[in-house]
Amino acid sequence: MTRRKKTRKAGPLAQPKTPRETRPTDAASKGKKIGKGQAPGQRHSSTKVLQQSKTKADEKDPRHGSRRKVALVMTPEQELKQLQEDTKLQLLVERFENDESLTAEEQRYLDEKSERYEQLIAKLGYELDEEWDDEE
Repeated sequence: MTRRKKTRKAGPLAQPKTPRETRPTDAASKGKKIGKGQAPGQRHSSTKVLQQSKTKADEKDPRHGSRRKVALVMTPEQELKQLQEDTKLQLLVERFENDESLTAEEQRYLDEKSERYEQLIAKLGYELDEEWDDEE
């Protein structure tokens, strides 16, 4: 058997080569694909750009749960009970009864709360103790 030297010619059964103009260019197939990864210079971008992106995220409310409105107004009975259980107010009343000096802020707090207490008592129709009225 005789030896045959290999050639690069395609031969009669191979596909014919396409002309160069119709072949895809190498530049189009190489390089970074558009749309992958972060934009260049992301670390050094201005805070204005970052703030704009945050406002879009803020539009969606991330909170879960009920959206039902909750009444924030207390009834007079609840407010009266809260005033009676106020430990700060009780301590200030004790200091006031013992003739201790109060700061201007403490005195203002005591006056506001005692006046509101009187209003609630009158609104609910309760009677104040006689001892408490005499001290005023």
